[in-house]
Amino acid sequence: MALFSKADLPKSKYIVSIVAKIKKGTAIKVADGKSYKFKKTKDIDMLEKVQTNFQKYNKILYPNNKYAPIFTDGKKYFTFIEIDKAPFSGKGGGSRNVLGKALADAGELATVMSLSKKIETAKDTKEPIFEKNPDAFDDWYNTFQLTKPAVVKIVGSLTNYEIIHDATDKSDFTSTIDNFVKKAKISKKDSWNPADIFVINKSKRKSVTDALKKIVDTYDVSEGLINIFNDKIYKLYEKKIMYPISLKQITADKANVDKNNIPGTVKAADYNIEIAKFNCNLTPEGKEIGLFTFNNTDTKKQINMQVRGFPHGYGTAQTEITSDGTPTGGRLGKVSTKVVDSVMGLYNDARISSIRYFGTPKPFSDFDEKKCKEVYGMYETVIKEPKVDEGKKLSYKEFDKIIMTAKKDMKIAENMVMKIQGLKIMHFFIKNKKNLSTIMNKMINGAKKINPDNGFFIKIY
Repeated sequence: MALFSKADLPKSKYIVSIVAKIKKGTAIKVADGKSYKFKKTKDIDMLEKVQTNFQKYNKILYPNNKYAPIFTDGKKYFTFIEIDKAPFSGKGGGSRNVLGKALADAGELATVMSLSKKIETAKDTKEPIFEKNPDAFDDWYNTFQLTKPAVVKIVGSLTNYEIIHDATDKSDFTSTIDNFVKKAKISKKDSWNPADIFVINKSKRKSVTDALKKIVDTYDVSEGLINIFNDKIYKLYEKKIMYPISLKQITADKANVDKNNIPGTVKAADYNIEIAKFNCNLTPEGKEIGLFTFNNTDTKKQINMQVRGFPHGYGTAQTEITSDGTPTGGRLGKVSTKVVDSVMGLYNDARISSIRYFGTPKPFSDFDEKKCKEVYGMYETVIKEPKVDEGKKLSYKEFDKIIMTAKKDMKIAENMVMKIQGLKIMHFFIKNKKNLSTIMNKMINGAKKINPDNGFFIKIY
C-alpha cells in the first residue's frame, strides 16, 4: 500500500479530493488496510475552507512540524500520511491522471445532462467510464449535484430556455459561432470563449442566430468584427436572452460563479511576483519535476504551478496553475502551449517539444551525450538558485545512468520526459528572474483568457 508522504502535502489536489470524499460520506482506506467513513468535524470544515491554500491547510495537517490526527470515524484517529494514496493518485484505477481526457469529456457530458436529469449513481450518467471507475464518479458527484442550482441562480427557471452544448450541437447557432472563429482567425473556439454551453431563450433562438450571423457576414477583422461580436453576446446576456457558461468540476460543497471578460471592464493581472520555492527532483521517482511555488507580494497569497502530463505518458507536458495568487486563491487550470510558447518566445527561449526532442518510437532514441550535457547544465543552473530544493542531488554520472535506463524502460522514460520538460520551464524562470512578474502575469492572463478580444462568459467551478 502506498501512503501519502510529506512530498504530497503541497499538492492541493489531494486535499481537495480527500475533503470531497469525506463530505460525500465515502469510505477512505488507511494504513491498517481498512476503510473508514470519516466524520465531518470542525477540523474538516476548516480544511475545506482553505483546501487550495498550502500555507493555511499545512497548519491544520502539519502543525508544529508534526502530523495532526484530524481524520476520525469517531473511534479511531488518523493523520494525512496514514491515508492510502492510490485512489487519489491514479494507482487505484479511477483518477483523472489515469483516465485523462476521456474522463474530462465524460464529466462534461454528464454535467450537461445533470441540468435536465437528476444524477445520483454512476449508471445515471450513461457514461461507461464512470460505471467502471467508482472513484472517478465520486470525484464528479458534487459537480452533478451543484451545477444545476448554480445555473438556475444565474438564469432563473430553465423552463423557457434551451441548452446548447457546443461539443455536440450541430445547429445553425453552433455553425455561426464556428464561422465567426474562422473569420476572426482565432486558432480554436476555446481560446476566444471557453463556454461549454449557451443557455438561450427558446423563443429567441432563431433571432439570436440571425443577429450573430449578420455580424459575421457584414464585418471583417479590420472593421471590428471581434469587438462587435463580443458586444452583441454581452448585450444578449444583459437582456437575459443568452448566457454563455463554462462548466468546471466542482470539488467543494458549493459552486463558485465568476463573470469574465465583461466588455470595457477587462482587467489583466498585474502583480509583483517572486519565487517562493521550487522543488527540483530529477531522479526517476515521481511524475513531475516538482511544485513551482511563487509569492504574490501584492495579495500576500501563493501561486502554485505544475508541469506534467494530463494524462501521464510519453508526450507533451502541460503547465497548470492550481492557485492564482488572488485573494480567493482561484484555480486557473491549464496554461495553453500557445501561451507558454508566446511568453518564452519573448525571451528568445522555447519549451521542449516532447517527441522531437526525445525521439520516437523508442524512448530517448535521439538522446545523445550532447543532449545529456545540455539537460544536466540546466539542472546545475537551477539547483544553484537558493530557493530551489533539489532533494537528492544528482551527479552527471548518475543522471547519465538514468537516461541509459530510460532507453530500455518505458515507465522510467515517461517519468523523465515529464521531468525534463518541467526542468526546462524551471530553468526559464530562474534565467529570467528579473522579469518574473511580467512572465507570470502573462501566463496567468493567458490561463484566464483575459484579453479585450476574448468573449464574455460565466464560469461555474
